[in-house]
Amino acid sequence: MRFISSHFFFLLAFTAFQAQAKVSSSLDTSTLYLGQKITLTLETDQQDVTRPNLSQLQKDFNIVGTRKVTVSSHTTGSVTTKTRWVLQLKPRRDGEQVIPSIFVGQQASQELPISVLPANDNPELAEGTGRAIFLESSLDKDELYVNGQAILRSKVFHLAPLPLDANLTAPESADAIIKPLEEQKQYTSVVRGQNYNVTETSYTLFPLQEGEVEISPVFFSTTLSNNTVVELNSEPLLLSVLPPANQNTRKLWLPATSIYIEDNLEELNQVSQSDKLTRIIKLEAEGLPSSSLPSMASLQNPNATITLLNVVLEERMTEQGVISQRVEELEITPSNSKEIILPSIDIPWWNTAADKGQTASITQRKIEVTPAVTPTNSSESDKEGSSGSITVLVWILTGISIAATLAFIYTFNHLRNIKKQSEEEPDHSFFEEEQKRVAFEITEKNTFQAFSIACNQNNPNVAQLRLVEWAQSFWAAPEIQSLESVCEYANNQTINLLVMDLQQHLYGQEDEYWQGDLILDAISKVRSRQLRQRLDLKEGQQRLDYNL
Repeated sequence: MRFISSHFFFLLAFTAFQAQAKVSSSLDTSTLYLGQKITLTLETDQQDVTRPNLSQLQKDFNIVGTRKVTVSSHTTGSVTTKTRWVLQLKPRRDGEQVIPSIFVGQQASQELPISVLPANDNPELAEGTGRAIFLESSLDKDELYVNGQAILRSKVFHLAPLPLDANLTAPESADAIIKPLEEQKQYTSVVRGQNYNVTETSYTLFPLQEGEVEISPVFFSTTLSNNTVVELNSEPLLLSVLPPANQNTRKLWLPATSIYIEDNLEELNQVSQSDKLTRIIKLEAEGLPSSSLPSMASLQNPNATITLLNVVLEERMTEQGVISQRVEELEITPSNSKEIILPSIDIPWWNTAADKGQTASITQRKIEVTPAVTPTNSSESDKEGSSGSITVLVWILTGISIAATLAFIYTFNHLRNIKKQSEEEPDHSFFEEEQKRVAFEITEKNTFQAFSIACNQNNPNVAQLRLVEWAQSFWAAPEIQSLESVCEYANNQTINLLVMDLQQHLYGQEDEYWQGDLILDAISKVRSRQLRQRLDLKEGQQRLDYNL
């Protein structure tokens, strides 16, 4: 009796639940492959209900489309109306999953289990014994030094030509600089006896901090001719990043395959005191971004005045990685000394191929300074002469005198015309000043751009060097050789505080990741304000000259 009673109450509760649950759900299939779509249908007899709450679906599914349908059925003496939602879904991952309960109005549907199989197992993608399309992503090394270079290659293997809508995303990482190398290249490769077309995209990446650095998966998607959507994900990649292997007095850490330095004065050993030299120093590195290349020449020299005219940074992408170049153009004006001594330039770097430290150098240059060449007077004529030569000289002088007399009127008028024309001709010194001004603007813009790149890449070591370079060119002050000198010229409390923060990251025990956006913003404001003041001063001087 007790058994019958308990079953009676259970059936009663179940009947009440069925009467309350007015939302039904169904699937067109419970098993599919990743990249395929599944149709979920929700139906309710509730009246005036709003759109279903689909937020629970968005975690594991892409909602491709939704459609609302009103279904009416007529029986004798009554009309039944139901509302139906048809949802097109695409699973985000493979494996056993559950379509969650979905609320329609105040009622909820039941959960529905589904099985999502890997896309590579889809028989519709198979041709013969091989898969029609698959994706591989790999690094050329699993371990490297901080700021060192690794090459990432993403390869799409396909039997048929890729459709026009084929898309391959780029890898990403918050802890590394990633740049594309060459354009996509295509070739053929045999995999398990099957001949494949391969579309390869390469990237170079430079980790910014030591430890484990994760590179995000790349994602490939396309639609085949049979309207099958293919979506492939590579596996995430991990890099083990080692700290710098050595320290040097310049605090430079340059891990590269090769570095060399050269200049154009190697064969020069003598110069006139009235001449100006143009020195071009070139630093080239394989396996380093151009923003990491340091400044080379010192602008302080007791025997000459040295001015930095221009800095050019270039990068060339190759199959083996990036080849970067830094070119500095300097003007050297000799002083009154007898020689110019250009000190040696030493760039310490770490050879990643040999795993040892090396130094790229330019040896000391000694250039002899000779006195400026002055015009020499012709030698005095011999005092000896015969009476015949004196007579000839008298006739020559007489002829010259007559010719000078006859030309006097013409000469007078000609000189007057020349004077008039000279007043109308432009002052050539103005053009010289304009050339100097343009050269200054180019140098200042290039050095500021290099400083901006270092700040945007959050590299304190490079930012320090680039800031000093920019300050030297902006204030035309070669004596600026340190961050303290930059603060003196900037005369700005905000910059003082930000430079102190930069020095803490450079020389202190600061573990927090340095970010260069604040100091870049502060320097940009000081730069804009002073450039505007210089422009106002120039315009005021021009108005004054015009009035005079």
